[in-house]
Order: sequence, then C-alpha cells, then structure tokens
Amino acid sequence: MSATHIEVMSLRGPQGFNAAINEAAARESLRPSDFVRRAILERIERAGVTPPAVKPFAPRHSAENGGL
Repeated sequence: MSATHIEVMSLRGPQGFNAAINEAAARESLRPSDFVRRAILERIERAGVTPPAVKPFAPRHSAENGGL
C-alpha cells in the first residue's frame, strides 16, 4: 500500500486471531495490516460513520497470483 499511515493501533484478540487474519488476508492477496484496515473501514461505514479517505489497497504480489 502506498498510503502513509500516521496513526498506530494495537489490539488483542482470542487465541488464533492472528492466524485467522493472516489466512483471510492471504486469500484476498492482501497484507494482514491492509486486510484489517479494510475490514475496520468497512465496519465504520456500516455503522453510518464516514471513514477517513485512504488510497486503494494494492494486492500483494505472490507466486500464487502471478506476482514475483
């Protein structure tokens, strides 16, 4: 992702949370941080709040999706 992010978040989740995020991100060819950021932004919108503008998410390059 080419956007510069200046705010940092930290959160805790149940055991296996990171593994689930990593697997879901890989299935969508995203970095885990991009996957989480997108999921949070989508939830903010569903709550009726306008999220801050961000640049589009770029897919992660991997051998599976034809990247290097």
